[in-house]
Amino acid sequence: MSTPRDWMEKSKRELAAAQNLGQAGFYAEACFWCQQSVEKALKALLLLQRSGFPKSHSLRELADAAGIFGEIKEYISDIELDYAATRYLDVSGVPTDTFYDAKAFQKRLAAAKTATEMIEKWMKNSKR
Repeated sequence: MSTPRDWMEKSKRELAAAQNLGQAGFYAEACFWCQQSVEKALKALLLLQRSGFPKSHSLRELADAAGIFGEIKEYISDIELDYAATRYLDVSGVPTDTFYDAKAFQKRLAAAKTATEMIEKWMKNSKR
C-alpha cells in the first residue's frame, strides 16, 4: 500500500520533470506536470489526514477536501485547468503553444513549488 510519503516523493519527481521539460522548451507538457505535482501533494496530505482521497484531478476539490483551499487558492488557480488544457487541443479551441510559453511555465512552476512546499510543511506539522 502506498503511503503519504510515497505520494509526496512522486510529487517531487513530477515537479523535477516539469522543470526539465520547461528548460527544453516543452511548455505545455511542463505545465501539465506542474499540475500533476500539486495533485499528488494534495493526495499525500489527504491520505495522511483521512487515509484516502477523492478520485479527482481537480486541485480545488482536493484542496477543499483537505480543508486548505483558502490558504492555497492563489497558487493553484492558474494550474487548475492545466490537467486538460495542456493535453487536449479542443479544450481551449486553440493550439496549446498559443498560450503555454516560457512566461506561463515560469509562473506555474513557481506556483507549484510554493504549493507543494506548503503542503509538505502541513504534513510535517500534522499530528497523525
